[in-house]
Amino acid sequence: MDPESEAAAIRAAKADPQRFTPLYERYFGDIYRFVERRIRDRQRSADITQDAFLKAMLALPRYTDRGLPFRAWLYRIALNEVRMYWRKRKEILVEMSFAEVLGLTEEIGMPPVEEELARLAQAMGRLDEAKAHLVELRYMDGLSFQEIGQVLGIAEDAAKMRTHRVLATLRTYLSQRA
Repeated sequence: MDPESEAAAIRAAKADPQRFTPLYERYFGDIYRFVERRIRDRQRSADITQDAFLKAMLALPRYTDRGLPFRAWLYRIALNEVRMYWRKRKEILVEMSFAEVLGLTEEIGMPPVEEELARLAQAMGRLDEAKAHLVELRYMDGLSFQEIGQVLGIAEDAAKMRTHRVLATLRTYLSQRA
């Protein structure tokens, strides 16, 4: 969906919630994968994704375009739903696929071989929830720093700085066992 079509769909859905369907259809897959990667249970992920879209549809009249992508707004709602789920469960899950971590391994100067990926997973497990989510948003979900800022409610520069600090922390964790 191009930006003009998206803006038109948002305006239409604000006027009539029945017209939210094109936005739902466009972003459901992305948001579901985002949630499923963090929950690792298909049924719960589908439920949480539905809850996130329901909240988005209900909050849409208050949504304002501040030059940031609509999808980042949806990711923020979904992230809040995931956090509520884990808050109830008191667990954090970090699971990565080879394809998802290629950008991360390049960023921290690490060869993407199986033994190194296991070390990276251990290092990721040492991060607190906020830092792990930051890495996931950037490297697993492919969000820009601007989008990460919107999802987390921080400035783009702050998102960039926090990401670089987390990468430095990961490098430190990895060098301790080298």
